[in-house]
Amino acid sequence: MMGAIVAAIALLLFGCSESRSPVTGVKVLEVSELPATPNAVALSPDGRLVVVGDLDGDLTARSVPTGTERWKVRVHPPGATRRIDGLVFSPDGSLLASTGQDAPAVEVWRAANGRRAGVLKIAQSRAAAFHPKDRTLVVAAATAIHVVDVKQAEITRTLANAHRGQRVDAVAFSSDGRVLATASDRGLLKLWNWPALTVRASVSMASSLEAMAPVSLALTRDGARVAVNGTLGQVQVVDAVKGREERTFTNAPEAPGDAMHGELRQSLVFTADGDWLLAPDAHDRGLRMLHVPRGTAHTVIRSDGPFYKAVAIALPASLAALTRPNGFEVWRFTPPAGTAITSSR
Repeated sequence: MMGAIVAAIALLLFGCSESRSPVTGVKVLEVSELPATPNAVALSPDGRLVVVGDLDGDLTARSVPTGTERWKVRVHPPGATRRIDGLVFSPDGSLLASTGQDAPAVEVWRAANGRRAGVLKIAQSRAAAFHPKDRTLVVAAATAIHVVDVKQAEITRTLANAHRGQRVDAVAFSSDGRVLATASDRGLLKLWNWPALTVRASVSMASSLEAMAPVSLALTRDGARVAVNGTLGQVQVVDAVKGREERTFTNAPEAPGDAMHGELRQSLVFTADGDWLLAPDAHDRGLRMLHVPRGTAHTVIRSDGPFYKAVAIALPASLAALTRPNGFEVWRFTPPAGTAITSSR
């Protein structure tokens, strides 16, 4: 075990309600000493299944909170690079998509038994997002975004130059399903009307190394506010209506005693009102809640080290899964009274 974990039980969240309500975090599952380094994690929407993908290409599903192994499969064809970089569940929890930056294909799996449901010949995939209402998957790969009919396991549309030749690193839908957001490695954020895929807004974020490496992307319910998290941990919030950056929350990309590692992927989720944002805590040692209008930050989950690597948040189950270099944990948290948390993923 890599040290004790503490949760901020007395966390005061200003502006949530007249009586300041705490956010509590309780660890419900811990699995350590895995045979291979976990690199991606996903939680089913109901929070009953956690799936971990590792650097050797194994997908392992376990029940929550018992930790009982449900199934285990190997991704990608023999001889291919097997590293799993991303996992995402469909909104109904029946399907799971796996992506890999060096993989020859995106694969879709049946969550109930781990059987392969489809193979999409999309190489170098960096992100994927299921539409919240339709049986559609959007995949970011190299400079393109691909629209996939999940039922037929077929690519129905491709925007080959979605970001003016820049690599597309992140994709996400608004929870109402009307807006698709994409972010490039050069800090260009685009909002698209769905399903027309016409550009709704385009915003150039700060031209720094941070903006050039987006690993998480989240939208409010209507897509009016967008949050992006980079490899250095910094969270940038964009006002999509005004087309400008609204606020930036800093982080530390190096945990004490460790080299730069900041890369908490899939770690951003807005509350239903769009004012609160779940995001990585300092040094990627947990999660914090950010109040965007006030610019305040409040710890929800924090470890004593060394750091977490990938995140999955299942809502409204109020669960978060976080991977470590040799294992993973699942936490249950209680949001502030009077708030509801929703995810764009």
